[in-house]
Amino acid sequence: MLGYRYPGDSAPLVIGDHAIIRSGTIIYANTTIGNRFQCGHQVLIRGEVTIGDRCVVHHKCTLEGRLRIGNGVKIMAHVYLPSTTEIGHMVFIGPGTTFLNDKYPMRRAAPVCGPRIGDHVSIGGGVTICPEVSVGRNCIIGAGSVVTKNIPPDTLAYGSPARHYPLPDEVANGNLPELLLPQTDLFGAREDDSWKEESL
Repeated sequence: MLGYRYPGDSAPLVIGDHAIIRSGTIIYANTTIGNRFQCGHQVLIRGEVTIGDRCVVHHKCTLEGRLRIGNGVKIMAHVYLPSTTEIGHMVFIGPGTTFLNDKYPMRRAAPVCGPRIGDHVSIGGGVTICPEVSVGRNCIIGAGSVVTKNIPPDTLAYGSPARHYPLPDEVANGNLPELLLPQTDLFGAREDDSWKEESL
């Protein structure tokens, strides 16, 4: 269902060229998605979301609305993004990762504040990122970690709560565009080299 209407919406859904939208997906009005977007089955993207070019959102993800996602972002299956979350460019988010936006849910009227993820961050599977946390550019977060504090740029973080370590040299140069940008699919038997001609 594309362009799902809701009380107070003010603009239609906009999706760029060459998108692939799979069955069971619902995308609300008041959302803008860039070119070469691809999603899995049963994805929910609510209103006031902005998604850049060449992004992938895999099966059964929930994007709660009022959030921003940059270019070249790959979100694996069963990820939850609450409102006010911000994701930079060229970010990988592993399966089953949960972002939170309220330190004391249902206990105070303060506005919610989701995490902010810098460019070229790689997040392992099953991670929890707490409200108001900022993750700096080029960080790696290990699988199963619980991130309760800000992570400075170029840092390896893992554990519960996550502790910070120097980023190993062999993985210090950011996420690889050839792994994030091609719009390919294991079951699509398709090649996409067009990303080489684009600048994101």
